[in-house]
Amino acid sequence: MQEVNFEDALEIITLKDPRYPREAYSFVREALDHTQRLLAKEKQGGIRHVSGQELLAGIKDYALTQFGPMAMMVLQEWGIHGCQDFGELVFNMVETGGCPMLLSDDLLDVPGLLQRLTAEADPLSAFLWQSFTEPSRKRLLDESAAATHGELLMQELNHLILSSPLYDEQRFSAVSLPAETKTLVTSPLEGVPLAQVNRMLLELAYPGQIARSHGLLAKTKDDSRADFEEGYDFFEAFRKPFLPPSKQAPTQPDPAPTR
Repeated sequence: MQEVNFEDALEIITLKDPRYPREAYSFVREALDHTQRLLAKEKQGGIRHVSGQELLAGIKDYALTQFGPMAMMVLQEWGIHGCQDFGELVFNMVETGGCPMLLSDDLLDVPGLLQRLTAEADPLSAFLWQSFTEPSRKRLLDESAAATHGELLMQELNHLILSSPLYDEQRFSAVSLPAETKTLVTSPLEGVPLAQVNRMLLELAYPGQIARSHGLLAKTKDDSRADFEEGYDFFEAFRKPFLPPSKQAPTQPDPAPTR
């Protein structure tokens, strides 16, 4: 399981953050593809990383192309009222939705993780250790086989990630779970979304030993939600181009009555 279907990824993303529907994420992904094509054509080069401001410009162009004068209404129906919402959508896909399987370099501290598991230092570690096969436990206790411990841990943990729900209230009693994760563990999941939650739980339980998984979209170390704060006004971008000059000023609310 190296690739995750976009629809499977959206299941976990929309459960974590229910503010935006699936259609909003599909639109942003299509707008990203549109932006990359435009930039490649302008620069006469291949596909490259897109900055937040470049993506906002591409989203504007794509929304006007797809929806015309209905663009602002469609976006608002999806809960998108400003450019910061586009940033939330993008970073939800950056932070969530990637492949749940552990890779060899995802185990950041093999000796430290193995020490916690073999000592059964907490209820979760005890459960994981006892869930490993007997041959694997013997080999993991063999110091002369230390060079193979990382690979073996990865195989055993991946088997558990893909098998059944890891969450149990007593098992995770020593792990502090964010509110969104508590919502996820009570949802009836299976397949890829379940595996993604299992991976997420292991990351929370062993933060210095298991790396955070990659999301659906890639980012650089300089990318942040702040890139989307300096955007455009939705009325100016999506309504004004289609209005006659006499109506191009946004409607102002009536002044409050004086007492």
